[in-house]
Amino acid sequence: MSAPVLDGLDLTVPAGSSLAVVGVNGAGKSTLVKLLCRLHDPVSGAVEVDGTDLRDLDLESWRRRLSAIFQDFVRYELSLQGNVASPGATSEEVRQALATAGAAGLRDLDQILSPGYENGTDLSGGQWQRVALARVLCAVGKGAGVVVLDEPTAQLDVRGEAEVFDRVLEATKGCTTILVSHRFSTVRRADRICVVDRGRVIETGGHDELMALGGTYKRLFELQAARFNEEQDGADRAR
Repeated sequence: MSAPVLDGLDLTVPAGSSLAVVGVNGAGKSTLVKLLCRLHDPVSGAVEVDGTDLRDLDLESWRRRLSAIFQDFVRYELSLQGNVASPGATSEEVRQALATAGAAGLRDLDQILSPGYENGTDLSGGQWQRVALARVLCAVGKGAGVVVLDEPTAQLDVRGEAEVFDRVLEATKGCTTILVSHRFSTVRRADRICVVDRGRVIETGGHDELMALGGTYKRLFELQAARFNEEQDGADRAR
């Protein structure tokens, strides 16, 4: 029998706050958010919402309260509007969501996003990622109160990701937002950060608090900062 992905994990997310989840590959970050979305049920233990086991809530009602984007987000062979709009969303609400995601003026709303159709077109990886983010934000505008972002901007550069995430945090203010990201320049913007290692939460706190703690978060942050500086030095020399 394989070892559990999450083992003894204990984590509380205050309603209306933003939480970033970090850790090395395989630590259990994506499993955690997929349990929250109830794509899986825990073998033991429970995910609770206001003290109620998630398995006791109506699945369809819970999913209506959620707005999520994963690393392997869906690219629908529909119009731009069809890729973004939540039920009941107006064209103006779709445009606002696209603007917040940094995709204003990307295509006409009725443009089919698939080259397999007559007059259809495709988008770059980064553009598709912004469309998927706009879909999340449109759902928030229609009442979703829990936002799950699993590596939502991995195909954007560091500057583009920071800009988009600032907009997303502003647009989801008052929502309960859980972000999984490997870029520490982004996670430091969250209200709280938790570090997951081998299926357990080993550190929680704000960026400054965790840096002062001098533990795993500080080590990972400094390793990433050193790599980023080396890449920038190499790029400057190549010019």
